[in-house]
Amino acid sequence: MAEARLSDEYVGYRDAAAAILTRHDGAQALSVFGLADVFAEGSDHTPAYAFLEAQGYAAASTDALSTLALAGLDVPDAPLLALPFGYRGLLGVTGAQPGRMVVTDRPGRGLVSLVDPQVVPHGGDPADDHVTVLSATDGDVLMSEAAYATFRDDVLARVRLGLSGELLGLATRLLDDAVAYARTRRQFGHAIGDFQAVQHLLAWAATELHQLRSLYDVAVHKPTVDLPLATAVKAVAGRALLTIAQTAIQVTGAISFTWEYPLNRRHHRGLALDQLAGPSADLVAEVGRLVRTTGTVPALFELADVAS
Repeated sequence: MAEARLSDEYVGYRDAAAAILTRHDGAQALSVFGLADVFAEGSDHTPAYAFLEAQGYAAASTDALSTLALAGLDVPDAPLLALPFGYRGLLGVTGAQPGRMVVTDRPGRGLVSLVDPQVVPHGGDPADDHVTVLSATDGDVLMSEAAYATFRDDVLARVRLGLSGELLGLATRLLDDAVAYARTRRQFGHAIGDFQAVQHLLAWAATELHQLRSLYDVAVHKPTVDLPLATAVKAVAGRALLTIAQTAIQVTGAISFTWEYPLNRRHHRGLALDQLAGPSADLVAEVGRLVRTTGTVPALFELADVAS
């Protein structure tokens, strides 16, 4: 049902990216996909969102999110964008590369470079280094506050929707793997997926995924992405990822606690991605403050007439 709302164009981009990411990673994957050409045209970012969803599903690692975030900005040396990470004043970068300039948004100053960024471990075994957490001091202003202020909401909206796409890909893979495990793992002479309790767990997880997919599809297929909608999508994405990961852990049992099983790596990555550009809990509070201060509920989208 969810797939029916996806445009053929989006599905084509996503499938092409998925095929590329089984063979390539990093800059080579972006080059083969032609993501630089997409941003050179400066209009339709649909291929980038499709690529990020496929990247999440494959647990691949590129700097596609930074490329998307800074598309259209006149910034020298093609830097990577560092985003707020968690609550300790740290910054996170996806697809970090040694020697690559890193910049961040400092309201009041604009877009600034970072001086001597130091990598900060973010807990547990480094099973996945897609998100690099940094501590650094500010350097030169690359784009003044007056110049960057006109781009700030658009950049943040693209970042939050791009992160949502990657979280959607991760959540889809976690659920697919859990379903596949339930079909093959046997207990008492039956596949555990035959038991109603396991079916109920997977059905609830599929409901969470469908909700995220439906909202994400609405946002991706809008002509322009606005910040309130992108914020709502990312808030749902972080919550759905956590719920689906918990379900996958329960369905797969003790094996899911071993590093050899892929669920751990994807769960670890999803938790890190949720911390970038506002954790889901904070974004729910952000939407709540908007409703309280304005006295209105933002109309994110209109439901189609189901009778037609």
